Amino acid sequence: MFGRLFKKELKYLIIGAGSTGATFASFLYSAGKDVTLISKYESVVKTAKEKGGIKLISAVKGEKRYNVKVLTEGQYRGKADVIILCIRTPDILSAIPFIEKVSHSKTIVTSIANGFGIGYALKKRLKNVQVINSVFVGKCRWYNREDVEYLQQREYVEFQFSPCGNISNNILDRMEKDFAQSGMNTHLIPEKQFYELAFERLITRSPFEACCIYYGINAHQITDEKEKTFKQLCSELLLLAKAMNINVRDGFLDEYYDNFEKYKERDEANVYSSILNDMKIGQKSEIDFLFFIVIQLAKEYKIELPTYFMIANKFQNYNTLDEYFAK
Repeated sequence: MFGRLFKKELKYLIIGAGSTGATFASFLYSAGKDVTLISKYESVVKTAKEKGGIKLISAVKGEKRYNVKVLTEGQYRGKADVIILCIRTPDILSAIPFIEKVSHSKTIVTSIANGFGIGYALKKRLKNVQVINSVFVGKCRWYNREDVEYLQQREYVEFQFSPCGNISNNILDRMEKDFAQSGMNTHLIPEKQFYELAFERLITRSPFEACCIYYGINAHQITDEKEKTFKQLCSELLLLAKAMNINVRDGFLDEYYDNFEKYKERDEANVYSSILNDMKIGQKSEIDFLFFIVIQLAKEYKIELPTYFMIANKFQNYNTLDEYFAK
């Protein structure tokens, strides 16, 4: 099987036919790569077949319909060499049986969902595949659901990925080449550097989300005592970074505070956090990898994060992160 990967094109499987998954699949297909897109909705599969593929209106690629194979999990046959999860973190656990079914011993799996430590958790759960870390930037959204049309609005598309342990550089180099050929700004970076960048992104999301859900507020209302809580959460993340030997660049926190004040002045900031929005409508949120991952890591590294643990006690019923480590 390992030798086969060097003789044939890599087979890519994109799980999740939302805006990001469709964009990713369209870019790879445009470069002639073997890619299949998995949707949980039969209506999407049917419409894509009737329309001759999925339509992408892209700031990078222009407007075009790509005849990407769009299938349901039940329709997919064979084994994939690279599996990219373009689904929200609450849906990752339910996708694991399918991932295991369509993987071989050298399959590479990665998730581009929001959050920190997703690769770390997947590696704990998926014992028989190779897991890598990644992040995707493209500013994607649905345009017309009925006709499977999507918008990719950013003037560039970026994909950063990194090994999560020992993985053949030959495979990773081939992936980097494929992504670059498809028109993505692609960077294969060392694992330590990836975690440093990912941790900075965590600092810009987790304290804000935690503060909002704890007080039931929006960005404009993070003032006075609430702002004190917000900054305590940020400071506690720096303690976690130090315990994990992750470098956060000097001045990052002050820079973030300045940017956050500007963010609070924007009109669109007058909304609740994404986690709080999901809670209000009874939908599963991304709280695991934007909040509870901090609790998990604090326990593993044996450090005290009192503000994080205070909030965790209030929302413990929302924690499903343990399910990643139960197997």
